[in-house]
Amino acid sequence: MHHATRITLDVPADRAWSVLADVHHWPSWTPTVESITGDQLATGAVLRIKQPGRGVATYTVDLLETGRRFRWGSNRLGVRQSADHIITPAGDAACTVELSFTMDGPLGSPLGRLGAAKIRSMVDTEAASLRAAVSAGAGNSA
Repeated sequence: MHHATRITLDVPADRAWSVLADVHHWPSWTPTVESITGDQLATGAVLRIKQPGRGVATYTVDLLETGRRFRWGSNRLGVRQSADHIITPAGDAACTVELSFTMDGPLGSPLGRLGAAKIRSMVDTEAASLRAAVSAGAGNSA
């Protein structure tokens, strides 16, 4: 199961990055995350993420391109999950953000199909919430 959504933001890429990469503050701007605890965002960082209606999941950052992209994932009991977050500048004052989630593995594939509608809704909600957060000035140090 894979779902991706892409949005265009009328803010510079660095501003979008400042909100997206500040993962411990996600609960303040997206209803899809109740808490994130653990390390700061870095390759190898381990974070525990609590989402509504789900138990705490432990994710490890396996890819970080500061200012542009990070991916975290988990692999537990035959379920591999991965969430990717990519920011691409579109000139000086705009950017595109692609958020995606993949679930696979021996148990992940069937579970992903069963939960596909919820997964799509959560990814799409995070994108819409990110748009609202950057529009409202979250992550703006000015």
